[in-house]
Amino acid sequence: MKGKDGKISRRRVVTDETMFLDPGLLGKPLASPARRGAAYLADLIIILLFVLSGVAAVNIFREPELINACADYFGAEPGPAREAAGRRLNARLYGIINERNPKLFPPEMKAAIQERDESAFDAYVSSHHINIFLELDARKSTFDGEAGILRLGSDVITGFGGFATGVSFFIAYFTILTWGMGGRTPGKAIAGIRVSRLDGRRLNLWDSFGRSGGYAASAATGFIGFLEIFWHPNRQAIHDRIAGTVVTREKRGAPNAS
Repeated sequence: MKGKDGKISRRRVVTDETMFLDPGLLGKPLASPARRGAAYLADLIIILLFVLSGVAAVNIFREPELINACADYFGAEPGPAREAAGRRLNARLYGIINERNPKLFPPEMKAAIQERDESAFDAYVSSHHINIFLELDARKSTFDGEAGILRLGSDVITGFGGFATGVSFFIAYFTILTWGMGGRTPGKAIAGIRVSRLDGRRLNLWDSFGRSGGYAASAATGFIGFLEIFWHPNRQAIHDRIAGTVVTREKRGAPNAS
């Protein structure tokens, strides 16, 4: 059965959907696993940088005093002036952490922060060689004075909603950009590859959403779904088969034919 445009009405009658392939795709070079991996890694780095930048912006602009301390530090001349500005910036940063989680630091450090005793604070921080780690998916921050490890969670660092928010952003990133960039993301553009529908039609928003959500299916198989690109004849992973897509290598400067 064909529609008004003369094309097969899919999802209404039995068709050759599983075998249908746009003749224009035949012979096009497939994206290699190395290129697909590089594109995926580049996109993950972009997502991470975007999230960290957003978290930093939210937390910095929430604390005007911290902005002033940063400006003083970067505006100070190298030498004693910058070292003094660095100590003030460090003290203000720990002060904000203490305000948001009063139970995090031990009494001696907490007292030095609250009394703005720079000497006692500097002595404690220097003797413990504190390293700070961000654990944006953790609900509570922890501090191990003996190991010198301060782990900041969502009770101190605002601007990230945890695992659910991260997954939603991940899907939105791949959905919107794959659709808006005609089968590409920034990572795929860097690697010179493109996602195309098997039937030759342009990827729509629903196609892109289905493919992005299909990453979960590829991951749920113990990531074997991703590894299928090594042995599948057309290098299709599970999410490619879900969306009816294939990933091809593009020539530099080639027009978008999708």
